[in-house]
Amino acid sequence: MFDESMQCHIFKDYGITFDEKGSTWGTVRKVQWIKGGKEPDESKAKIEIRKFTQTSEGERMMKGYTFSTPEGPGELIIGLIDAGFGDTKEILRSVRKRKDFLSAAENINKDNEENNNGEMFDMRDLLLGAVDEDFEN
Repeated sequence: MFDESMQCHIFKDYGITFDEKGSTWGTVRKVQWIKGGKEPDESKAKIEIRKFTQTSEGERMMKGYTFSTPEGPGELIIGLIDAGFGDTKEILRSVRKRKDFLSAAENINKDNEENNNGEMFDMRDLLLGAVDEDFEN
């Protein structure tokens, strides 16, 4: 049951709006739930996915999920991609914007015995040279 004395302090709204329909949508934020009177502490904040609805009184929180660990959101993303969710082209467009993209791509096979002989990694191997065994039917 929801504790009415709890207040949600938003440290960061990631601006990710998804699953919009009518006046209802989902979003991702970094929040801390605190009892009235306590000061928010960002080190205790967690990533939360929550559904909202717009009412005449403003934004109303609905059901949500708070990640218990910092790794949780990343594990969810990998799981969703592995399960086939998302448009591959859009995923690649988003991933290539990351600051660590080139470094990650250059080192993707670093632990792989085939690539430990000092050869440079060719980005085309990542994007175009996937082997069939990497894909499940």
